[in-house]
Amino acid sequence: MSQQLRIVVIDDDQGVLKALGLVFQTLGHQASLFNTGGDAVAYLAANPRVDVVVSDLRMPGMDGTEVLRRLRQSHPNIPVVIMSGHATSNDRATLVALGARAVLSKPFAPAELLGLVDVGARSIERKEKVA
Repeated sequence: MSQQLRIVVIDDDQGVLKALGLVFQTLGHQASLFNTGGDAVAYLAANPRVDVVVSDLRMPGMDGTEVLRRLRQSHPNIPVVIMSGHATSNDRATLVALGARAVLSKPFAPAELLGLVDVGARSIERKEKVA
């Protein structure tokens, strides 16, 4: 990853949220951390210049599926990676149909997530160059 990315991370588990924020910040990226889907969606409405969204699937209130649905309406080109320790095959199929870049099973190696984030950011770069 050669450029600084603006990444939104959403997870109701504070340990996961802080760990991912630290990983992204250590690599020189700007990570905005949210423990609720509603807070993240509100942030994105006011700050549309985000490169990638990484969200947990199962959260109280607005879950990852609803976050993805709302982002597809307001920010259709932002890549979204969904993380879950409990995703079923039906969940995965629904998320992919809604436009998730990937559904990542917890626990995962940080390199696996970083590869998905990098691929998502490069797809945004290609779309911006074409437009």
